[in-house]
Amino acid sequence: MHSTLLNKGAAVAAGLALIPLMLGGAAHAGAIVYHVDQTIGDGSVVGFIKTDGATGTLGALDITSWNLSLNGVGASFDLTPLNSHVLDRGVDVTATTADLFFNFSGGDGGRLLFQTGGEDGEQYYCDATSLADCYQGATVAPITIFDASEQHVPEEGNQIIGVAGGVPEPATWAMFLAGFTGLGAMLRRRQTAVRAAAA
Repeated sequence: MHSTLLNKGAAVAAGLALIPLMLGGAAHAGAIVYHVDQTIGDGSVVGFIKTDGATGTLGALDITSWNLSLNGVGASFDLTPLNSHVLDRGVDVTATTADLFFNFSGGDGGRLLFQTGGEDGEQYYCDATSLADCYQGATVAPITIFDASEQHVPEEGNQIIGVAGGVPEPATWAMFLAGFTGLGAMLRRRQTAVRAAAA
């Protein structure tokens, strides 16, 4: 009886040890979705930026997908990989498994730019360390930089521009279900074995 309880306890402990892994303990090994909700003057940028899961300094190749709603005065536009591209320069974009950052005080002329077409000042969201291709700070231009819809706010310091989390993706839900199903099956087998031994 004592060894049966130990086996049952070990099974429960093993199952419980899997839960942190299913809930994000391995987030650095897979994609991370950062939710963006920034107010920029009278405008905003809302949506998500998805990365390959890398942490530390990120480059444009680490950003695998995005859906950003650009909102300005009297105009809005949605940027996705189907109609836009991402460009970066410098080492000012960094990530942890919890947050995505941009260092607006970087001294390297850095930027993170999501934009349609070429670098022509139309339909873009940009974080920049200095006035070059973008204004220093955060800029949203749902139409063009040359109209009233464009909004810009100077920024300083290393700021959070995205927060990980939110609703898990379907693959994550499938992993949760498989893990809990396996844990339940293991406990049922143990209970059946205990009943058979007791009879």
